[in-house]
Amino acid sequence: MAVESPLKLVLNEMMRVEGMKAILVVSKDGFLIEYVSQLGKEVDPESIAAMIVTVYGATKRFGEEFGLGDMDMSIIEYEKNTVLMADLGEAIVVVITDKSALLGRIRYEIKKQRDRLKAALAA
Repeated sequence: MAVESPLKLVLNEMMRVEGMKAILVVSKDGFLIEYVSQLGKEVDPESIAAMIVTVYGATKRFGEEFGLGDMDMSIIEYEKNTVLMADLGEAIVVVITDKSALLGRIRYEIKKQRDRLKAALAA
C-alpha cells in the first residue's frame, strides 16, 4: 500500500466536509501539485490547474487595480457548483463544491487548514 503524502492527507481530511466535490492544489504557474476528487472522469484536474491560474491572476490584478489589498479568497458560483480559491503563498487551493454545500463551513475549513496546507507543501 502506498503511503500518502502529507498534502494528500490534509486534502482527504478536508474532503470529509459535506458538499466537497474536489480539492486541488495548484502552483502559481498553472501546474497541478495534488488533488482529491469525487467528480470522476468528468473533470480533468490538469485542465483546471491551467485555467485557474488565469482566474486567480485576474482576481489578484482586480484587487491591486482598485486598492482592495491582497486576494485572500475568491468564490465563484455557477449553476451547479461553486468554486472557492485561496492563496497559499507559493500555490493556490481550489475547492469545488456542490450547490448544497454550506459556504461558510467550506470557507472555515479552508482557513482552518491553510497553515497545514502550507506546511505540507513545504515538506
